Amino acid sequence: MFHYFFIFHTKILLVLFLSGFFMGKLRQKSWKNISGKTGSFLLIDILNLIGTPIHELSHLIPALVFGYHIDDVCLYRTRKTAARYGGILGYVKMHHNGTSPLRKFQKNIGLFFIGTGPLFLPPVFLFLLGCILPETVTRLPSAFREGADSFLKALQQLDSTDIIVMFAYLYVIIGVSMNMELSRQDLHMTLRGLLLLELFLLNLSAAAYFTGWNLDIFIDILFQWNLMVCMVGIIAGLFLHLLSLISS
Repeated sequence: MFHYFFIFHTKILLVLFLSGFFMGKLRQKSWKNISGKTGSFLLIDILNLIGTPIHELSHLIPALVFGYHIDDVCLYRTRKTAARYGGILGYVKMHHNGTSPLRKFQKNIGLFFIGTGPLFLPPVFLFLLGCILPETVTRLPSAFREGADSFLKALQQLDSTDIIVMFAYLYVIIGVSMNMELSRQDLHMTLRGLLLLELFLLNLSAAAYFTGWNLDIFIDILFQWNLMVCMVGIIAGLFLHLLSLISS
């Protein structure tokens, strides 16, 4: 009965939370090491140009879905500008009206999805963006799994436009994945709505058990995609951290 309850926690939530925590620590240490170096602000801004707006939209979209009123939004600041505001690159200010039990439930469950939005929505964004890529580019991951020969043949079929698209998409993946960590305020919101999410997952697991739903394929697809996005972010974070150590 608790099969899906446990695998959702181990394959989805655990992977996203641990990866987000690790990527956040790598990025913070890297920023600290290179903060005083010439051109460091430009490098940071290039990496945050896509990732920071997606991070803030991942808060904004769930807030709108769960009926929050948006007071103010800042999707992006350059690192130099953010330094004058406590290092905050972007923010979403909101509030929730209503005192009825239904409105309170909506507010509390919304807190979890608003807080964890940067973990869940960026992989969805990257997946949807990947759906509009040329077929020659989208075939590369499967060709890589088939072996070196298949991957080299797939690379040879790329024209100049495909190569530009491939590197642009890789840049988007790196920028987005490196901004998937949760801030202290995000974690605070997440914890307030976590109990309600646990109850939802428990009910979902029970419903799947009694109705015979098979959610294994759906969960495996989510797991593989999230793992790929997180691994790209971790590798990019390790590379950036290595560069920051060399430069310091």
